[in-house]
Amino acid sequence: MKLLIKQCLFLSFIYLTSCGPQRVYTTGTYGSIKSYTEKQHYVDQKTSKTYISADVSFGKHMQEEGAFDDTKTIVSINVHRNSTGKFYNYYFGLGASAGNYKFKRGYLDVISDGETKNFYTLNLKTGINYTYTRPKIDYRFVGVEIAYNNEFGPYQDKLSDLMNADNDLIIVNQNSLLTYNIYSEYAFKFSHDRAFTLGFYFGDLMNKKNENDYSGTSGYTGFSLGLRIRNHTFQLTFEGGENDIRSTKFGLTYQL
Repeated sequence: MKLLIKQCLFLSFIYLTSCGPQRVYTTGTYGSIKSYTEKQHYVDQKTSKTYISADVSFGKHMQEEGAFDDTKTIVSINVHRNSTGKFYNYYFGLGASAGNYKFKRGYLDVISDGETKNFYTLNLKTGINYTYTRPKIDYRFVGVEIAYNNEFGPYQDKLSDLMNADNDLIIVNQNSLLTYNIYSEYAFKFSHDRAFTLGFYFGDLMNKKNENDYSGTSGYTGFSLGLRIRNHTFQLTFEGGENDIRSTKFGLTYQL
């Protein structure tokens, strides 16, 4: 009987130590991938417009199954050109961002409590959607967007240091993100140059690589709100990814 109890205690110890909370680190851009893309309304002919936008993203990254969150802040600027026809919108653009990742708690001798590291991103995107145009609403029923983000900087170096320090950490250090997202938007038009846009999307990585035997999913979802007043659009985007990596993004777009 004593032997059986000892065996049960030993197995329980193995289970608790092997299945305890883990930390997961990945690219700083993940969880704040999609940028808001304004599109002019169709009136009576095809038009092409150029837009410039700036936004700031506040993100959180759950660690140790919710014991604490790391945080990050990203500032971005993007330029895109959109062509609107009677039944479609097509756009392409590029952008750049600078971010700051804050580690809430230290780890071994590699991370100290409250340590911060910067990262930088360059991106390209293109997309198209089918639109059913009505006098008061543009129904952009379905669209697809392809985007490429390349991240670099001290935060990427820190992830490499963590990989070398502890093989048990889950680190998906993917600085190159080729993604797609499927989206649906509805533009409620108050007038020719005033509208409110509501959008939903979901997407995934197309070039995902697994590191440290981690094969978790990499999908992301979100929704966006936009209020257009003449040449200005005030925008808000919420996005969430795996492992409860999420962000809230505020921005302003100007039509040139």
